[in-house]
Formats: sequence, C-alpha cells, structure tokens
Amino acid sequence: MTLELFLWGLAKGTAGFVGIVLYSSFFEWALHKYLMHTLTLPYSFHAHALVHHGLFRADPTYHIQPEVDIKKVKFAWWNAPLLIGLHLPLLLGLGWLFGWSVFVGGLLGLTGDYMLYEFMHFCMHVPSNRWIERTRAFKFVNTHHYIHHRYPYQNLNVVNVLADWVIGTMRTAKDMDLSADPIVNPHVEQELAAPIAAL
Repeated sequence: MTLELFLWGLAKGTAGFVGIVLYSSFFEWALHKYLMHTLTLPYSFHAHALVHHGLFRADPTYHIQPEVDIKKVKFAWWNAPLLIGLHLPLLLGLGWLFGWSVFVGGLLGLTGDYMLYEFMHFCMHVPSNRWIERTRAFKFVNTHHYIHHRYPYQNLNVVNVLADWVIGTMRTAKDMDLSADPIVNPHVEQELAAPIAAL
C-alpha cells in the first residue's frame, strides 16, 4: 500500500465520519421529536416523555434525586445495537459506493456520536463535578438540554445541536432570562446573597 492510497483512504474515512456525525444530528432530532414526544411508538413515548421528563423536570429534579433509579437517565441497553443495526444498510451502501474506509469512518462516527450522547446526557442529569462538566462546551449543551426539559418541542438535540439550529427549534439562554435559575447558574444563590451581605 502506498502512502497516497493510505492518505486517500484516511480522507474518505474522515469524510464518512464527519458526514455521519452531521447526519446523526438530524436523525436524533427526528427520532426525539417523532418517536419520543409523540404516540407513534407508545413504548418510546412512555419511556421518554412520561417517565424521563416526569422524573427530570426543569427544576431541581433536573438532577437525579435519591429515590430515582439511575437507569432512568440512560437508554435501554439494546438501543445502541438497534440504532447501529438500523443504519447498517446505509453504511454498507456508502461503503460499496465510495469505499470501505467510508463505511469504517461512518460506523465510528455513528458509534462515537451515540456514546458521546449517552455520556453527556448522563453527566447532565447525574452531575459529579467531572472535568468535562466545567468546560464551556458542556455548560452550553447542558443549558440547551435544560431548556428542552422546560419546552419539550424545543432543543431536541442533546450534544450536536446542528439540526435544532438549522430547523429552527433552538432556544438559547439569551432567548429567556435564566440568570436566576440555580440549575443553569449554580452560583446564583451566592450572587443574590452578596448584595445582602454587604448591608
């Protein structure tokens, strides 16, 4: 194998990875809106809209409470293999048309996107002062998701918010006053107490 072939395969694999990650944002948006927030599939609606949103609301219960089963934060174990299996025809078709490095890149992109979704969503509802939770990127997507728990048909993406932005379902903290919200601004109690303490 020459260096040129290797680099060409790497470029195609990268294109497959990026393309699937971009696509995944729109797939997640549609899945979230049409299967998790409507009665199209009663199981999905019950597990997500009723149970998950019922336990984790846009108030202090956004973070897990002692009586809540931690399993209610994550998807069922079989969701990952099912979602990847559903996409195998697409990935195999891309691999056949454009080369198997596109298939590998796409499979890595799809798997990585799902794993990132699960991990970040877990960190949002089960905070533990992890290093990632202190980053600006995490704070942005956490606020994005918190707004979804207040307005269920807005901010349907969790991590890759591209589809929300393109489709027009994205609401930001600037669209509403969340400065006094202790979930979005955990230092609000200290900030509100500072002027009183100065008296």
